[in-house]
Amino acid sequence: MDHRVLGVIGASGGLGVSTLAVALAVRASGLVGATVAVDGAPGGGALDVTACVEHLPGLRWADLAGAEGRIDGAALLLELPADGPARVLAGRGSAPPDPVGRAAVAGLARVCGLTVVDLGGSTWWADVCTDLLLVVGSTARQLADGAGVADRLHDLGVPAALVLRSGRGDGLSPEEVAGHLDLPLAGTVRDDPRVPADADRGRPPGSRPSGALVGAVDALLSAPTPEVVGR
Repeated sequence: MDHRVLGVIGASGGLGVSTLAVALAVRASGLVGATVAVDGAPGGGALDVTACVEHLPGLRWADLAGAEGRIDGAALLLELPADGPARVLAGRGSAPPDPVGRAAVAGLARVCGLTVVDLGGSTWWADVCTDLLLVVGSTARQLADGAGVADRLHDLGVPAALVLRSGRGDGLSPEEVAGHLDLPLAGTVRDDPRVPADADRGRPPGSRPSGALVGAVDALLSAPTPEVVGR
């Protein structure tokens, strides 16, 4: 793979992983050229809904189920739905065959400056990524979930960093959470009340010129790529 393949994993449900994945692809397009957001969780899907392009024609994972061998990333990219610069390869509740999924991601990575893979809560396909962002919440239960996923990421050996979904009155600082999980801190993301309103109006996350989500995503994109952290 010639370009960055960034996997985004949620340690718990409801942390806005899909929103973050789409926003990363949207914001990065002005920096690195072609970008794509990919549904990469088994049994997941509907990333095109998050990106507000579910009504547009274009290929989804189901259309690639019968593909064999190497996939032409440039041709595939042109057939994906888009509303703006970032394109989306979405599913509809079922995962593609593993060889097809890996070939598609590899093909897209050859032609895109950034391929963002929405891994949901799974490490499936995490090994096809050049680096990973683990999104962790700030409650006690969410921190426990984060510790479990962080252990799995250490075993994988793929460079990974922490994104903390922070809230008011957090008991631990972002740096303390990063130390607890033995991961470098990539950044923090706070709730942005305009994101749900934008979704209702068909506006993809990350497409605003400013805001809490946009500021956090821009900071994540400018952060150094994480190194492998050993125990």
